[in-house]
This record gives sequence, structure tokens and C-alpha cells, in this order.
Amino acid sequence: MNFSKIQDGKGDGYMGTNYEKIFYKDYEQLYQQKEKIAGELCKLQYYYNLLESKYETSEKAIQELAEQNALKDAQIAELTKSVQRLESLLNIDGTNSGTPTSATPINKKKVVPNSREKTGEKIGGQPGHPKKKLERFADSEVGINVEHALDECPNCHCTELEDTDEVIEKDCLDYKVVVTKTRHKFRVHRCHQCGKEVHETIPTHLKEENQYGVQVQAMALMLMNQGNVPINKVRKMTYGFTEGEIQLSEGYICKLQERASRKAWDFCEEVRREILKRDIVHWDDTVIMVDTKRACLRFYGTKDLALYKAHMHKDKEGLDNDNILNLLPPTTTVSHDHNVINYNKNYSYANAECNAHLIRDLQRVQDNLGHKWAEDLAKLLTETNKRREELIENGVSEFSPAELSTFFNKFNDIMIHAYAENGEASSKYYADKERTLMLRILDFKNEYLAWVVNFSIPFTNNLSERSLRGAKVKMKVSGQYQNIKTARFYANIKSYIETCYRNGINEFYALLRLCRGDPFTLEEILHPPNPSE
Repeated sequence: MNFSKIQDGKGDGYMGTNYEKIFYKDYEQLYQQKEKIAGELCKLQYYYNLLESKYETSEKAIQELAEQNALKDAQIAELTKSVQRLESLLNIDGTNSGTPTSATPINKKKVVPNSREKTGEKIGGQPGHPKKKLERFADSEVGINVEHALDECPNCHCTELEDTDEVIEKDCLDYKVVVTKTRHKFRVHRCHQCGKEVHETIPTHLKEENQYGVQVQAMALMLMNQGNVPINKVRKMTYGFTEGEIQLSEGYICKLQERASRKAWDFCEEVRREILKRDIVHWDDTVIMVDTKRACLRFYGTKDLALYKAHMHKDKEGLDNDNILNLLPPTTTVSHDHNVINYNKNYSYANAECNAHLIRDLQRVQDNLGHKWAEDLAKLLTETNKRREELIENGVSEFSPAELSTFFNKFNDIMIHAYAENGEASSKYYADKERTLMLRILDFKNEYLAWVVNFSIPFTNNLSERSLRGAKVKMKVSGQYQNIKTARFYANIKSYIETCYRNGINEFYALLRLCRGDPFTLEEILHPPNPSE
């Protein structure tokens, strides 16, 4: 604004007084300052808006970074957990899990289960231990005599030798396979009274014009079901034993297995009914492969009874179809490897948990976390069981009240320490696993410790594990079963020969009788007739 001329009605060119000039000059300066300040304010507003925009952008970027960090923290936690899990798997062997020795990782030394305590002695026979050897035959036992005559002196080759009447005798025990070709003749007669032609009854094992004898059949069944030899190898081995005289076909061996299974079915039913009468029953199952699918083979039994059942699935329906667990009374105790299905409300028997599995779980806690409570509990269980075995050998049937009180007080103290150590664990993954084990021990305390108050209850379920070990060997050798029927054939035959073996009967002889159609009965096995009567 220009204040050099002021028009106020007095005419053009009026300049005003000195005061007016000073005022308007100051006013002009103030106005210029105002304009300058307004410009600066505009600049400041611009910078403010710019900074505010950058701030909002920064806030958003910070929030995005925070979300990314949270995501990465979660990924790190998950990876850490995964690493811990994989390390845990690497630590697994036969001492801290049910992993068989054959499945030990290649970076670990195989641990062969052995409950014998080290004595510090050298391996092998000890001084003073009697030497085991084949004794000389009695003269009446010798069936073949072979004379070895010398034609010339081995030193100077002289042929003039004088007999001293001294003989050095060396016995040899061996066997040979003799192939026999037998023709059975059944003479036909005519009855004078009725006029019909009759003959002696032809046994079922001679129904064909020509057939393999029971010795051949029993040998093939023995190789397949006791030796776990594959069918094609059974054919080759039979061919080799008989020097090519007997050439079994694989189809015949399969039919032989099916026929033997049918003949053993009644025996298996007898075993099942007998198991229902026992006070202590062991059971377990293991995975088998059937036509490339996972199936299961179950074992039920006692020290003198063995019953195997094959199913495509591990479920309650299969258990109920076996008609054992669902029929056992409350007076029976079932020993198992913490199969939760055993606690189904439809079953009325009592349960006993396997402490061998528990000790392996405790060893795993020691390996992964190093917590002392696991070591203390494993030591308490093994030492108490050792003490129990000593009492049983001395005819004592139970712990004294003082010993029971001491045991349970130690057990409770160990579990209190377990919670304290678990709370201080550095590894969340291992701590969760440990806490799960602790809760399982407390939830099933009565089942894990039943053997302490009742000496008739076993400390472990190893009887079942040993009984199923042969099936795992068969899986290694043969790979799988063709279908569930062939698995059940194996189960029936195995039930028969295993029960015979547990009662002192040779499996091959048992199979001979089975092939003849005259298998052992359970009554005959458990209550053999007294020859003196």
C-alpha cells in the first residue's frame, strides 16, 4: 500500500501533518512485517503439514515393522520349538522310548537292552566254570561205524604196517534228510452179510492220489511261522534240504497256511475262553503292513497262554470283536502300555500300567532337560521293584506298612520337586512334554503303582512286548501280508505253536499233529495225563 498521498476530501495533493506521516510510515512497516510473518507462517504451515505427513508415514511404518517383528518372533519361536522337537527325536533310542534297537539313528551307538548287572568279570567262561561239550556216545547209541585204515606211513611212506590193536574213537552227531516215497495200500473187502465193498478208513491227510506228507507240511509251516521265512524262501530251502527231490509251489504253501489256520481255530477259541478266567491278563498291539496299509496285530495272554488277533484298524470295534476285554470281570487286572482305550466306561476290569515304558519316558526327560526328579523317580521305582523281587523269592507276599509309607512319601516328595523343576525349565517345548508326563503319572498313579501294593501284578508289560517281537521280525523279512486274511492265518497258527511252546511242547511236533488233523487241545496241554495213572 502507498501512503505518500492521502485523499480525505481536502483536494488532491494534500500530504497531511508530520504526525500523520510518521503514523502512516510505521503502519506501512508493520504491514510489511505482517506480510513477511504471514509468508513465514505459510512456510511453517507447509513444513508442519509435511512433518505431520512424514510422522503419520513413520507411525504406519513403525506399526508395520512391529507387526513384522511380531510375526518373525512367532516364526523364531516356532522354529526354536521345531529345533527342540528335532533334537528330541535325535535323542530317542531304546533307553528313553519304545524305539527298537534296529531303528537307532546312525549317529548314535546302539543300546542293546540288558537287565543283567555288570560284575566286573571278563567276558566268557569264568575260572572253575565246568566246560560244556558233547559227551561220548554209549555203545548202544552208535548206529554207524566207519573204519579209517592207513595204507602207508605218513612219515616215510613205508607200506609194511603192524596193527597194535589200539583204536582211537571219535564220535559225530549229525543228521540227514531222507526223502521217502511211501505207497499206502487199503485192501478192499466184500462183506458177506451186506454185500458191500469196504476198506479201512482213509485218513484226511491221504485223501489225494499223491500228496506231501505231514513232515514236509510241518517243516514248511515251521519255517514260515516260527522262522519268519518268506514263502519263496520256504520253497527254495525245502528244495535245498531235500537235494531237489521236493519242489513245493508257492501256491501250495499258501493253501497249506490257510488249512493249518482252519485246523487251529478251535484251539484259539479254547485259549480265548481260558484267558477270560485268569486274574492277570497282558495285552498289547503292534503295527503290521497289509497290502501297503497300516494294520495291527494284537496279543492277549499270560505266561502259559498266547492268543494273536489281526485287524485292519486299531480301534475299539476290533477290541470288542476279539471278545476278551469287553468280557473280563472286575476281578481281572489287565497289564498294558498306557492304552487310554482300556479305561473305556464299557470295560469293567482293573488296569495296571507298564513301568518299563514309564522309566523310558523319565529317561527322556533326563536327556532333554536334565531334571533330577525324573532320575529320582526312576531310581525309586527300580529299587523298590528289586526289593519286591527279593521278598517274593523269600516267600513274602507284601511290603510292610512302614515300607509302603516310606515309598509313597518319597513318591509324593519327588512329584512336588517335579513341579518346581518344570516351572524353571528353559525350554518351553520340553517343559510342555514334561508337564504332560507329570499329569499322566498323577492321573494314573494307582495304575502305575498297583504292583507296590499287590505282588501278583507285574511291574512291566514286557511279556506282551516279547510276544510281539517275532511279528516285527517277520515284517522286516517279508515286508507285508497280502491281505488281512493271510495276517489272520498267521495269528491263528502263531497262537497254537506259541501256547504249545510256553508249556514245554516242541513246536515242530505240535505242527506235525496239526497237519495230521489231530492238534493238541488246551486241556491236554494245561493238564497232561499222568503216565503212572
